[in-house]
Formats: sequence, structure tokens, C-alpha cells
Amino acid sequence: MPNDTITITSPLLKLPRELRNRIYDYYFSCDGDYTHVFETNKLRRADDQPIELSLVLSCRQIAAETHGLALRINTLRFTTFHSGATQEDAVLLHASNNAIRYIKESILNYATHDYLSEEQAQTAREAYPQFTPVIDHWQSPRRSIIHRTLFRPYLICGEAPSIWHDFVAFTLALVSQHPEFLKNARVWSELPFKNNEYHLVSDVDTRPWEIPDSTEIARLRRISGQPFDTFHLSARTKHAYSAASRALLFLHSAPETTRENIREILLIENRESISLPESHGRGFIPFCQTYPQLKVERRASLWSNVFPIASFSLSSYLENDQSLFDRGDEGYLFLSRCEAEDMTKAVGTWMKEAEALVLLGMPQGSFTLVLDGDPVPELSSRAFRIIQRDVAWQTALDTCYARGLLPQPSWLDRRLNTSGFIYEGLPEAVRALSTNSSLIRTNFEVPPPHDVEQLLEEHKGWSELEWDMGWGSHEPRVFQTEPPLPPWHVLRWGHVIWKP
Repeated sequence: MPNDTITITSPLLKLPRELRNRIYDYYFSCDGDYTHVFETNKLRRADDQPIELSLVLSCRQIAAETHGLALRINTLRFTTFHSGATQEDAVLLHASNNAIRYIKESILNYATHDYLSEEQAQTAREAYPQFTPVIDHWQSPRRSIIHRTLFRPYLICGEAPSIWHDFVAFTLALVSQHPEFLKNARVWSELPFKNNEYHLVSDVDTRPWEIPDSTEIARLRRISGQPFDTFHLSARTKHAYSAASRALLFLHSAPETTRENIREILLIENRESISLPESHGRGFIPFCQTYPQLKVERRASLWSNVFPIASFSLSSYLENDQSLFDRGDEGYLFLSRCEAEDMTKAVGTWMKEAEALVLLGMPQGSFTLVLDGDPVPELSSRAFRIIQRDVAWQTALDTCYARGLLPQPSWLDRRLNTSGFIYEGLPEAVRALSTNSSLIRTNFEVPPPHDVEQLLEEHKGWSELEWDMGWGSHEPRVFQTEPPLPPWHVLRWGHVIWKP
């Protein structure tokens, strides 16, 4: 009896390939694209339904023709994330990272002069030339401790904060090579007012964009000796993971066949998140280098995230100071507003960290930061006049120094003690900003720049003190949100994070 083979061909496979491709696109396309489920670290459809892949399993030819198609044609969306289940780990991670950065800075501030050789100092200058004056200060025979100024918890010295922290870690690694370092670091750890392991801190490579497991978080807490205070433990805090850190968690765990087919990632940063969230784009550099077709867009909501809560009322709020609470129908902190004097530093931090990505190896066109003014673009444009005024003020001060109208401050004084200095290069970055600029853009119209020469004419003859005091004369001094956003205190005070 003959061994006949019967082949059944699907009607779909009888269609021309071009038509099959259109059918495949329709089948796999998802309104709202794909979203991330944090608890399972898996993707789902935006309507919370599982991704349908039955067609792929129908036969080998269709599986081959559609391999990776679902990931290629759908954007992967990630948002900030908080839950009761993640709160404790997020608190520990946030506080430990903050403490370790502080400890590293403190060690350098006190120990560099004695423990850093001139050869090592030159190595640090060559690696981070922008911080040469800091190294020179530490090496100077008449040096003094670089004191922190009020409400500036980290020095950063006018550069992107993560770049400053890289410099600190790099220099500390050099300092720790000194034969006396380990012995003295152990002594510092054993002082009565300490509860940490200074001798281990130089080996800690904190990457704030990563979400480590509980074992690593416990190790960071032990090294930092962090005695979490009421600010961290307050029931009012909501320690969320950034959208970027969620996406990186997924990418690191995904197989190669998944990563190579992803084309677009959208990061929606719609609330405050932990551990220097402005720097979290750095985690995508190796992925974008490995997968050139990958494009990452990060949207930072101005009103729900970027513009900060006033630091002078945050600590009182977390300590449950009842004098701050409104007794009417509007809810708590009714008098709280978005403070104009804090806006430019906050926006500038996001912009400087985005600019740093290019210097760190982010391929051109792979990453975009969107300063998101929705759903109130007109209000966002008005608020951005504050940023334009502030960067003009910084430019006006530099013009006064250049023209001899004011005495030139030292490198450190300009960056640490000059009201009106925000970030190095920020005025140029703001001038380049528009709705269609490449690396950093807005989704609202950017108001025209402030006239620097007019500013100089208005304040002709001003002294250093007058410029210093005049810096705080923002108009308006505060902003209230507008519909469809809820009032500022309702929008922002439900999700706050203590940032020392």
C-alpha cells in the first residue's frame, strides 16, 4: 500500500505575501500598544488582556513569517509604579543610595588632601577635567572643607548630578588605594554617632536606574548604616519606581530574541520616583548601542513630576504638622502652590542629565526627552517664562563678570554660593529647546527668550548683594494648576518622596 503524504495548506498561506503581511500587522496591532505588569515583569495589551499569539502557533511557516512582529509594530509603554508590596524595598533603596552618595562625598571632602597623591590627582583631572578646580581645592595647602549650602544636599558643582557622582566614585576609588585608608575608614565606622561600614563604601557601585533584589537592598542598607527617620518612614510618602527603571528591569530579564525585536519604548514619568530619576536614561545606553533600531522616548510630566514640592513645607508635612492643613472642603495644604524659585533648577536637572547621555555614548537619535506640559500646554508655556527669566539672569551675571561690572567669583563660589547660577550651559540648552528639537523637546510652545541686555540695563549699577537679593524676585512667585488638572495640593501631595 503506497505511503501517501497529505498536505493541507492554510487559505491564509495561499494569499500573496504582501497581503499576508497586512493581515499580520492588523492581527498583532494593539490599540494603546503594550504595557508592563510589574508584579510578573511581563507585557500585556493596554486593555489588560493577554497578548494574543495563537496565530503564531498555527504552523511553522506563519511562525517564521511573524517572528518578533508583535514587538516590532507595537510600542512598549512603561509608567511610574508604586504599590504597598514594593513600598518597603523602594524606601530602603532610596534612602540607602542617598546615604552612600553622601558618605562618599564626605570621605573625599575630608580625606582627599592626605590620601590622594599628585599622580592620582592628575589622573582624576584627566578623567573629569570639568572638576579640576575641585581637585585643586582639595590638594591646596590652605584648603577648607567645601561646605554645603542650604537646600543643596549634593555639591554637583554645576554639572549633571550623575556626572558629579561618577567623579566622586572615581576619585574615591583612587583615595581608597592609600595604605591608611582602610584602617581609618574602619575607625570612622565605629565612631559613636556612626552606624555604617565606611570601609566598604568605596566598593559600592550604585546605579540608581536599576531595581535590585531584596538581598542587594539589604546589603546597601547595612553599608550605609541608614537609620531611616520619620521622613522616609512617613505614611505620607509614596516611593515609586520610575518608568525608566521598570523598562530596564524588563529589558535585563528579557531574552535576546525579545530585545532584538523591540523598536519603540515609551517612558511616561507621571509622578515622583526614587533615586535620582532624572539620570535613569543612562541605563538605556548599552541597549541602544547594541540595538541601533531601538528608540526610547521619555516623557517627564512638568506638573505631576518635574516641578518640585516646596522643600520648606515638605518636612513639616511628613511630620504631620497640623498647622499646614486646611480645614475646609479643599483638603490638606490648601495654601500650597508650585514655587517659581524652584522650577528652573528642577527642569535644568532633567535637561542636563539628558545632555549627559550623548557624552556617555548614547547613539544619536536613540533617545528623546520630552518635557511634557499636558494637559495644560498654555499654563506650561506661561510657567516656562520663569525658566527663560532665570537662565537670562545667569547669562546677565556672566556678562557682568566678563565686562568687569562685577568682580569675578571663584569657580567654587560661582557654583555654590551665587544666587542665579543654576547649571553650566543651561542657558544655551534652553535657547535650543523647541517642539521639534532632537534630544530634548517640549510638547508646548516655548516662550521667547528673555532680553539679557534689557535685564542688564534695568539693573545697571547693581552690586553683588543687589543681584543676589534680586534673584528671588520672581513674578509670579507661585503657580496654581488649572483644569483639567486638580489643584496643586491635590495633584502633588498625594505622592511625595523625601529628598534630602
